[in-house]
Amino acid sequence: MSITTKRGDEGFTDLLFGGKVGKEDAQIEALGAVDELNAALGLARVAMAGEVAEMVDQVQKWLVTLMGELAMPLGKDEEYEKAGFGRIGEEEILWMEEWSAGIEGDRKFKGWLRPGENGGELAARLHVARTVARRAERRVWEVRDEIASGKVRVFLNRLSDALWLMARKTEEE
Repeated sequence: MSITTKRGDEGFTDLLFGGKVGKEDAQIEALGAVDELNAALGLARVAMAGEVAEMVDQVQKWLVTLMGELAMPLGKDEEYEKAGFGRIGEEEILWMEEWSAGIEGDRKFKGWLRPGENGGELAARLHVARTVARRAERRVWEVRDEIASGKVRVFLNRLSDALWLMARKTEEE
């Protein structure tokens, strides 16, 4: 099957399990913002190595899970579960909180820098990912609660905090 289906030519896009919505729908806006976040993190990850790159890779895997949740039509929870798709939950949120605490350590970051002011390219890439994460979080707030759970919203909030901390730490190195 070709990626060029032409089904979107009239301004609609497919959801999982046969759902269809307009491309301007809040659900698609949120899905697109999370997709952009995943791409921005990929751009940062290629400039990383070791454990930090592995952690960002794990976050990207969770973002794919999150995109699955956002691509689910209203009322298709049972089909989603049967298909074996995952969900963002308390475990992922706790992981994000622990990751942030590990980055922050005893540091007390003060004020806002202009991205790139004290850091290199990696810090600037992380700041871009952070701003995309904030936008994704705002877009997810526009989606019905039945589709975008509170856990998804909290996860994105914690992720943007972690990315700010990581960028600031990188600016110190």
